[in-house]
Amino acid sequence: MVISNVLSPPTYTDIPAPLGPVVAEYRIAPGTAISYSLTQGQYIQIIDVSGAQCSDFLAFDANNYSQEIDSTVTRTLNGVTNPQAGLHSKYLSQTMEPLVEVIQDTCGRHDSFFLACTPRYYEDAGYPGHPSCSDNFNRVLAPYGIASSPGWPAINFFYNTQVDCHGNILSEESWSRPGDYVLLKAHQDLLCASSACPDDIDSANGWQPTPIHVRIYGANRSAHPAFSRAIGRRVAADFPLRLTQDSAFTPCIRQLTDNLSEYNGFWVPNSFAHRGDQAEYWALRQRAALMDLSALRKFEITGPDAFALLHYAFSRNVEKITPGRSAYGCLLNPHGGIVDDGIVFCFSPVHYRYVGNCDTDGDWLRRIAQRQGWAVDIESVSDRIHNLALQGPKSREILRPLVAFADPIITLDNLGYFRFAAAKVGDIPLLLSRTGYTGELGYELFVHPQHGVRLWHLLMRAGKTSGLQPLGMQALDRARIEAGLLASGYEFDDLTSPYQAGIGWTVAMKKPAFMGKAALEKIRQHPPRVAVGLVLESNEVAAYGQNIYAHGERWRIGQITSATFSPILNRSIAMAQVVPDYAQTGTPVDVGLLDGIKRRVTATVGPLAAFDPTKSRARA
Repeated sequence: MVISNVLSPPTYTDIPAPLGPVVAEYRIAPGTAISYSLTQGQYIQIIDVSGAQCSDFLAFDANNYSQEIDSTVTRTLNGVTNPQAGLHSKYLSQTMEPLVEVIQDTCGRHDSFFLACTPRYYEDAGYPGHPSCSDNFNRVLAPYGIASSPGWPAINFFYNTQVDCHGNILSEESWSRPGDYVLLKAHQDLLCASSACPDDIDSANGWQPTPIHVRIYGANRSAHPAFSRAIGRRVAADFPLRLTQDSAFTPCIRQLTDNLSEYNGFWVPNSFAHRGDQAEYWALRQRAALMDLSALRKFEITGPDAFALLHYAFSRNVEKITPGRSAYGCLLNPHGGIVDDGIVFCFSPVHYRYVGNCDTDGDWLRRIAQRQGWAVDIESVSDRIHNLALQGPKSREILRPLVAFADPIITLDNLGYFRFAAAKVGDIPLLLSRTGYTGELGYELFVHPQHGVRLWHLLMRAGKTSGLQPLGMQALDRARIEAGLLASGYEFDDLTSPYQAGIGWTVAMKKPAFMGKAALEKIRQHPPRVAVGLVLESNEVAAYGQNIYAHGERWRIGQITSATFSPILNRSIAMAQVVPDYAQTGTPVDVGLLDGIKRRVTATVGPLAAFDPTKSRARA
């Protein structure tokens, strides 16, 4: 075994504390590389000490050095450019055997296309003799009898590449910050090599090479409680790193499926392996379905100016949101764009709850309150309140024998649409809301995480005879598109007005003053695009971002925002935004497939909600 730059005993104050007991630890000086061994089951943490520093990585089967990590095999079998913690997490060899698996990743942008930097690269750039990662790897691997390579096909951690729509591989300055890391698990005995890339002639390392740190942890997983699968995310530049977490209901969900992905900082199920998303969808439409919506963010808004803040920042007329009522709308910015959509719950004129999609919603409300000098407290309660949605035509009959309301006047039958009340399901206290994200009759149950597992099992047992099934994100997305319900990043962003997104009805223009009113008064008269629904003549499913053309013409008139195949309509449908001249129901348009020129599918403009546009099922 050959190891360079070993420091013992290590004490490092410039990187995060170890995740568990450390077996070995190495500091890789800028512009150098090291080799080291891993035994099956051990963990390796590759840490970017100063940020924006590429670290190339090689791994070989310790019993057969001819078998090394292979990017092409990895991309082919995973179907993604780089493995991520979760379902598609393994780096594989040429023989399609897993070598290492991504357990945690706090950066999220790496490279599997380019070689580790080579002498040829620097020569072509006018720097002959410049140190390179490939030469450094050749030196540290030579003692093992591994033949030199002019360019090693490494995994380039923290090297920021992406593939654009034209097939170009783009590289930009690294996303990694000081202390960002990748945690890998060895699936067999390995010989590994890691570098601290010497590139100082472009932005790959922020123009200045810095160290990389490597930590190795033992194979005893019980000694590493922090080694849960997680993806690091920052919702804004000034927000702290947050690792993907389980909700109160995830332990129950993991017993039914391993097909989970990261969404908004939580692990959520894509589908449930025992049935699949088609069966889940039909359970929702015909019987009932249970889904975890804990990834939504919740904020308590209290104080004497709580009403004033929401009346100004939220698009709806908050005067009409009286205690026990809620309303869907959006937070606005000064130019009339949608910061986020969400629901405001009124407990009293000095106590509201806002449920939205992002941690930054609370920050936006705080900034508005500070600018206006309003006395109001905004507290995130997302970690103290998790929520399930019980949706479908049989949801009421499942809940009826279980629910007892704090107010005896309230019953499930008189709890109206967008009403809520304190209740108990069994002996579990919760808030029961007549809301949902499916277009079906349904309820949302907000509960403290300590009760999550019991609540899940109680509802699943109660719904067994009614055909209740758990629902994943794939089936949920199909249902919400059918219902014409918006998704952040698809139907809207902060450059999209409510009138463009199809929710202009949520804007209370008669309010004397509110955020973005002046801009919206202009936009309302002449919106650049309007939201419509499309029914395609083909069963092929359109995709986000595909262009829409005037029928039989070459000019674009809009873009697809979301699309799916609707089982209940037996048609391919889409949500889209088009210029107003083509928004009339019945207008034929062309959806561009492939490059938009070679193949087109005719579609017909209709309401945004292709299924039950009047919301009669949700209001039942």
